[in-house]
Amino acid sequence: MTRADAATYPFPVRCPFTLPDELERLSREEPVAPVRLPTGAPAWLVSGHEQVRTVLADERFSRRPARERAAKPGGGGFDFGLAIADPADHERWRRLVGQVLNPRHAESVRPAVRELAGAAVGRLADRGGPVDFMAEFAFRLPLDVLCALYAVPADLRPAFDAWAAGLRGAAGSMEAFGAAMRTLHDAARELVARKPADGVLPALAEVRGPDGDRLSETELVSTVVLLSIAGYETGAVQFGNGLLALFQHPDQLARLAAGEVDIAAAVEEVLRYAQAGTGFAGMTYTSADVDLGGTTIPAHAQVLISLDAAGRDPGRVERPHEFDLARGAAGGHLSFGSGRHYCLGAPLARVELQEGFAALVRGLPGLRAAVRPDEVVMGRTMFSFYPAELPTTWAFERTDAR
Repeated sequence: MTRADAATYPFPVRCPFTLPDELERLSREEPVAPVRLPTGAPAWLVSGHEQVRTVLADERFSRRPARERAAKPGGGGFDFGLAIADPADHERWRRLVGQVLNPRHAESVRPAVRELAGAAVGRLADRGGPVDFMAEFAFRLPLDVLCALYAVPADLRPAFDAWAAGLRGAAGSMEAFGAAMRTLHDAARELVARKPADGVLPALAEVRGPDGDRLSETELVSTVVLLSIAGYETGAVQFGNGLLALFQHPDQLARLAAGEVDIAAAVEEVLRYAQAGTGFAGMTYTSADVDLGGTTIPAHAQVLISLDAAGRDPGRVERPHEFDLARGAAGGHLSFGSGRHYCLGAPLARVELQEGFAALVRGLPGLRAAVRPDEVVMGRTMFSFYPAELPTTWAFERTDAR
């Protein structure tokens, strides 16, 4: 494909978990391809697994220009962590934060996450179905987990609720998204200023580098903001898309409910299969000419990646278009990134998804969609498609979800 006949991206979506025909073709024939954005601006779309992994890990693909543009008037007014965008600053930040946020910490909070998930399912069971799963569970549990992680005091919780509501209502508006982020920044700044005695913030404040370096108060605020962005929306979207995929494949849901599939394996397949990205979450710019899979992307080019296509790369995954919970291979997806930019919150995200889905199938027997799965209307955030509503019901027999 040449610049002159480059297709407009994103491509029309028929089914959230079926690649559009043009994306399917490109991922097979031209995994590094020129495209045009709806604005007419040129860009490059990367869809092969190995090529996407390179974009995620190679420092020549920089997010700094996107952050700078977002911080300008009209761009949303929020910088998405601009202060730690440079490789050296980012590496230092990861080195410090990673002392606290790691697999050991995630396992230490698993009992608390399990309790929150059980309480969320208990509320559904007490209320009775059908309910909108998105509003009553998917967008509530990740926020509960975040607020518990930070030990957000009761009088500050409404500010975090307002941020979450603003984020959900932003849809494709960069201005509305920026306003929601500013609400979060103000709440994070107030939280850090209070120096809570519980939660993860005291540990983050105490970590030291080899030379005694520590996170400043400003960096602690940025850490709360960035981890909230990464943990809330992506968790909510993954719950919604994961449950929709299970409703589309009742045989897989039955296997999970019967305990025939390990919950950890099931979550990995949900992460691989039930992506529905817009492509803009991983937008980067090349800082130099980059040869990628035999194609040269010029310097200063805008680059987008498709995690959906990368997770269906037949060179990486057998039967890539099948949803099989027993597959369970974490190496089959790049949902948490790769290399130096691998998501620090990935261990906690896995714990949250594992405990959330386990509580649902354990506490709500006969879990099923209250409408035909193909009737579910998809909404969107800046970065993902997800069910706008997911009417859900179950057999009305109360069990202990905890």
